[in-house]
Amino acid sequence: MAGAGVSGGAVNAPGGKRRRRLYTPGEPAGAGSFTSGLNSFLATGRLSLAIRLGMQYGVDRELWARYCGILAADVMFAPLRLWQSVVYGGRIARAPLHPEPLFLLGFWRSGTTLLHNLLAMDARWGFVNTYQAAMPDLFLAGQRRIRRLLEAQLPENRGIDNIPVDFAMPQEEEIAMVCAGGASPYLSLYFPRTGDAALRYLFLDGDTPRGELERWRAGYLRLLRAASYNMGGKPLLLKSPSNTSRIAALLELFPQARFVYIQRNPYDTLRSYVQLLRLMNDWHALQRVDFDGLLRRQTGVYRQMALAYREQRALVPEGRLVEIKYEELEQDMPGHVRAIYDGLGLDGYDDFAGPLGEYVESIAGFQKNPSHVSEQVIALVNEFVPFLVSEYGYEQRA
Repeated sequence: MAGAGVSGGAVNAPGGKRRRRLYTPGEPAGAGSFTSGLNSFLATGRLSLAIRLGMQYGVDRELWARYCGILAADVMFAPLRLWQSVVYGGRIARAPLHPEPLFLLGFWRSGTTLLHNLLAMDARWGFVNTYQAAMPDLFLAGQRRIRRLLEAQLPENRGIDNIPVDFAMPQEEEIAMVCAGGASPYLSLYFPRTGDAALRYLFLDGDTPRGELERWRAGYLRLLRAASYNMGGKPLLLKSPSNTSRIAALLELFPQARFVYIQRNPYDTLRSYVQLLRLMNDWHALQRVDFDGLLRRQTGVYRQMALAYREQRALVPEGRLVEIKYEELEQDMPGHVRAIYDGLGLDGYDDFAGPLGEYVESIAGFQKNPSHVSEQVIALVNEFVPFLVSEYGYEQRA
């Protein structure tokens, strides 16, 4: 983002004072703006879920067209959802889960996607692919015609960066969690003013009501069983930034799990996250929002998640957690993947070193988006997460 102004809504008032107006999702012109709702994660979910959430949190009048698009898509996909439930529901419920998944952790825009793609070059891993993430309750029913139809509509890249979009590539499972049942912090994408309650799904600890915790567990295990079934029972390679503050809950489900945590320079992380937050609100939000307030709240979430990770990483058994830095991974991707395998006691690096090298070569010309860090971002990092700057050896900015 260029310049310090990421407010998305300060306008001049009489007398030279500045008053704040609400940021309307979909307002900015441009090819990247979506307003129909058909691109929404909720557009492939249950109609009852979308209606319940809309009634619970409220939809702003000017965004009703988007909301109606979500409802219409849910109706359209309902037969496929029923088909998958009838034909595949029992098979998914019986699908075994490998006891040693590998979880990739790190705040949004920290390099988790790059790490996910690199490790997925090892064909022995299974994962939640993009098609399952987008359509968790119907992806098995529409693997042929529906998938081919939708693939033709995919954008060239993710919008937030130049990474291409492909239904077969590994994807963040949190996307599937929100459209499958709503037990996800991503509800705040849709309801940014009243979405604080959704953030409770980031911190599944002793304060979480038992019913909510069980709801999350049931939904998460159902999602992973579907991925395991789709991937032939392979151990799962899972990437979700939301899991960064859920280590304790994950270890209860998978005591033998392994973890990799990736840390990026917090100034660059938050700079890129501002762009992501704008894009996600532009695409998904059903409420207008004060963007400055939203950014400040989310930077507070960054702090809470970082502190939760620092506390919970001690729960991971020795030899089951590796920490890396994004900047160092960029400089030597094969070397760091090998170091991850060595650190976690995983065999087989040499078996996929060739495909890994080919993939690294294929992204050598990857063009990054502009990296100017605004004064606002610098101030927020210094206020909320200065310990990440010092602990991981980054240079303090003023």
